[in-house]
Amino acid sequence: MKIHVFNPENDMALADGGAGYTPPATIRQMRDELHWLPLWWAGEGDKVWDGEERLTLHDGDEIRPWGWSPALAHQLRQAGVDGKFLPTASQLDSLRQLSHRQTAVEALAQCRTDGLLAHRMAGESTLCHTMREVEEAMRRWPQTLLKAPWSSSGRGLMRSCDPRWKGWTRNILARQGSVVVERWLDKLADFALEFECDGHGGVEYQGLSLFYTNQQGAYLGNWVAPEVQKFQWLAQYVSPADLVEVRRWWEERLGRYAYKGPVGIDMMLCREGLCPCVEINWRMTMGRVASILHSQGKYGRLVLEYVYGHYSAEVEAFG
Repeated sequence: MKIHVFNPENDMALADGGAGYTPPATIRQMRDELHWLPLWWAGEGDKVWDGEERLTLHDGDEIRPWGWSPALAHQLRQAGVDGKFLPTASQLDSLRQLSHRQTAVEALAQCRTDGLLAHRMAGESTLCHTMREVEEAMRRWPQTLLKAPWSSSGRGLMRSCDPRWKGWTRNILARQGSVVVERWLDKLADFALEFECDGHGGVEYQGLSLFYTNQQGAYLGNWVAPEVQKFQWLAQYVSPADLVEVRRWWEERLGRYAYKGPVGIDMMLCREGLCPCVEINWRMTMGRVASILHSQGKYGRLVLEYVYGHYSAEVEAFG
């Protein structure tokens, strides 16, 4: 039996790093109101944890959360879960370090070193530890985007043209020790490649994700559609051969990490080319959920909304 857990605060819990992390009220509300979400992909005989009830696991059972963090491991222990079903402190620390945006910075640099996509590749970034390093990096490119090392998807971002950037940067440097500076790209579309890692070098491709964000980069929704339809839509911007090249590069790269579980690589099509590494999500993603929903016969847009003070998730018809 698998025990599924929807813990959308995972990225913020990793940023905090503590077992006693408490998410903001809005995120706690999302977790409470959408705790049922794993029912969409849970198998027969599986269980979805509501975050409250006591749990009794037996040999062969497995916990499958949205993502792992010290805070979730602590909550599960309090719910009665034996430590043998949980990652060790060392494994959780390794996951936290892997989730640092330095991993994405290094991967993007390696893409360029390896000649991935040749002149068609876009994207440059660097990790800075002081205000002087940040200011020097910002002078390299006409416009830049600043990112906190740990933050939830679409958050922890600051445009260099925003007058608040200096105060924001000082705050992030004081709290997290570094800031990523990356070249601003003229975006055409967001997409991602979804994978599953077995922790022993095996990597299995799970599908293509086309998703929507608002102007601040926060997630709005996903296509729930056949793989071929998503490829055809992307083909107006990029050749299928390029997408296959990027997919194969990531299959080889991900096999080097000592990580077991789902991972989504956010990418961007832009006027400058294709950026093969915008973010690395070492957890379940809504793109993966969309692929699962399509395999169940659903078609349309997966929408996550906050309306009239409550969260909802549903598949709407394309309009």
